[in-house]
Amino acid sequence: MSEYHVPVLLGPSIDGLDIRPEGIYVDATFGGGGHAKEIAQRLDDKGHLFVFDQDEDAEANLWGATNVTLITSNFRHLTRWMKYYDVIGRVDGILADLGVSSHQFDDPSRGFSYRYDEPLDMRMNRQQLLSAADVINQYDAVQLQDIFRSTEK
Repeated sequence: MSEYHVPVLLGPSIDGLDIRPEGIYVDATFGGGGHAKEIAQRLDDKGHLFVFDQDEDAEANLWGATNVTLITSNFRHLTRWMKYYDVIGRVDGILADLGVSSHQFDDPSRGFSYRYDEPLDMRMNRQQLLSAADVINQYDAVQLQDIFRSTEK
């Protein structure tokens, strides 16, 4: 595991999943792979782990396990991907670390922190067209209100 992000509550999170070695699990926020690596180590050759991350930096944290599938997508599409892999209704546990990753704050080029004099970016997926600076500088007040009210954006 890299120093991308070290999970703070690794033990309790994994214990809460009550992992079965032959089970199917999902890490919805792969990031540095700390949770995923611990889950995968508890799986046997019949078990499988699907990991989601839309940040291309996360791919570097894969360690070559054959029972892990990286899905480079936002976890809001989890149901669609589980249908694609034909595991709907068979997933034994899902973990989502919804806290902030220190990786984004510590890398000035990501534009998440005010500690650095860098453009405001804040894209988890750098393939997205709009950065936070684009939105703030180009959207009018009504559009910004719509973003803050919406759960679909």
